[in-house]
Amino acid sequence: MYKTKLTVRAFMYEQNLNTASPAYDEKANQENDQKVPTLHNNPYADVVNDTPHPLLITKGTGGRRKWWFLSEPARDLDPVTFQPCRRSSEFPHRRNYPGLYPFGEDRHMVMFESLTELTCLMELDHGGEVVRVAAQPFGLVFGDRTIHYPDFAARLRDGTTLIVDVKPLEFATHDRFVHAAVLTEKACASQNWRYSVMHGCQGWQRDNLEWMCAFRYEEYIPDPARAANLADFLVVPRTMEEVAFRLDPREGLGIGYALLSNMMFHRRVVPLEQGPLYPGLMVIAGDGEGKK
Repeated sequence: MYKTKLTVRAFMYEQNLNTASPAYDEKANQENDQKVPTLHNNPYADVVNDTPHPLLITKGTGGRRKWWFLSEPARDLDPVTFQPCRRSSEFPHRRNYPGLYPFGEDRHMVMFESLTELTCLMELDHGGEVVRVAAQPFGLVFGDRTIHYPDFAARLRDGTTLIVDVKPLEFATHDRFVHAAVLTEKACASQNWRYSVMHGCQGWQRDNLEWMCAFRYEEYIPDPARAANLADFLVVPRTMEEVAFRLDPREGLGIGYALLSNMMFHRRVVPLEQGPLYPGLMVIAGDGEGKK
């Protein structure tokens, strides 16, 4: 059976290492004019990298593979624009729950493969630094036969690229993952990308995040005059109950807590103490730009 590794190894190494050229596309080599199959768990298992430099592979136009050797900063390499290159295996009674999350101001849909990944997407969205996210953007093939697929590539407001691996805390110390994470961090450094491992918040932190996230949309943004008035009101600490009543004094059908939750998700209002949200929680004006 034909293997990609038999024909592309020397060509890719010479073209990418010596000239820092854009990605080699299989379409340029008739012997490798093969399409990547439907997304599956380990799409690059047939690739062997015998060079000392990490090999980044992604899904290009028409489903064909594109790749770069990360020996030096590569031209035209922007993983935030990549489409997903893999998807975890689906089977009955699987423990993880995949889905799509509407991220950021334009609500572009980002794939997640577990509730932990969903939590991490909400954290990135709430943090305010990230403006764009791509899921499962590429695979990395290393010279020791390690193959690793980072979970997200994100673009920060300052233009920095952040590569994210998501791993629950109880699994983050396993030798196999630690080894792959160390190699991935070095590969990212070669492209001047940041690298981070996220575990997903738990307990009351996750409960708070999910609650605020439910009201992050435009329909819950207070009108500008009311928001400006609230900023003056929150020069000193107030309880959530006081702020919610200030936003909407109606009883019964009032949506003060919904409006407040929107402002808290976008960091225009921040809590002053740790713990679950409740009417007596003290809050104050934040420095988040939020949506206006």
